[in-house]
Amino acid sequence: MIVFTLSGSPSLITTAQVNGGMDGVILGMEIFVQSGHPLKLSSLLKAYYCHRLENEGLDVVQHPISPQRREKFRELIVPPLLARQTKPHRHNGRLLSIKKVISFIIISDCPAIIPRCAWDAEPYRGTPTLLSLPLSFMYIHHTSTPSQPCLTFEQCAADMRSMQRFHQEDRGWDDIGYSFVAGSDGYIYEGRGWHWQGAHTYGHNSRGYGVAFIGDYSSRLPSQHSMGLVRDQLASCAVGGGRLVGNFTLQGHRQVVNTLCPGDAFYKEIQGWEHFGVWDSVTSSGHYVDT
Repeated sequence: MIVFTLSGSPSLITTAQVNGGMDGVILGMEIFVQSGHPLKLSSLLKAYYCHRLENEGLDVVQHPISPQRREKFRELIVPPLLARQTKPHRHNGRLLSIKKVISFIIISDCPAIIPRCAWDAEPYRGTPTLLSLPLSFMYIHHTSTPSQPCLTFEQCAADMRSMQRFHQEDRGWDDIGYSFVAGSDGYIYEGRGWHWQGAHTYGHNSRGYGVAFIGDYSSRLPSQHSMGLVRDQLASCAVGGGRLVGNFTLQGHRQVVNTLCPGDAFYKEIQGWEHFGVWDSVTSSGHYVDT
């Protein structure tokens, strides 16, 4: 049996409508900016929806593309102006407020999260353990294998399925171990998600979320964009949604388990992130490091 859980209050507006609205604003502005130059609409749409990322990922993209729609939309829209320009209207006899819908999109810090059904996850084996929220920790991992960053949805989804097979078949776990996984294609991928205990940080799985970055980061870093998705957006989303405490502690996997994860280069990087802290074995708690 597969159980689906709403991550928030139900809405009459669909994800496709939200994405379409954001795309309309972004592409409309792009047309306006380039109005002095000949512009072929088909070329604009192809560049926006079908851009193929190079090894540097989204860090080097010079024009708007669909995986960046949330960030680009926030940059373009000024909330007070939008609030004045939107009015309530009726749909099927119910009063809707476009202002509220759009304001939610602007205020929300949540990144785009690809659900399990989209990457074709296998069902959970056994009975999942419900987490007691809010949690106090976020544990950062790298996958090591796959060792290369994934730059397309197709590759990231295949990597997710590969990791899930390894965790279920070879490790004997009930599911992929991570709570969430960051690709280099502009998206976060749902593992066990917000509500179910993972198998990512031995002895600490009930204390925090395990977030992995696809790739081996022993001698290099993930893309700046993918790091920002986790450091800024996913963390803020978790706090805002009551899933992480406001003063949560962020740690690398190696701080609490005997492992090289999340790689030397990446571990050095996260020591400069807000909320980075150390584990106190005496009090069994985390505390900040003054960086």
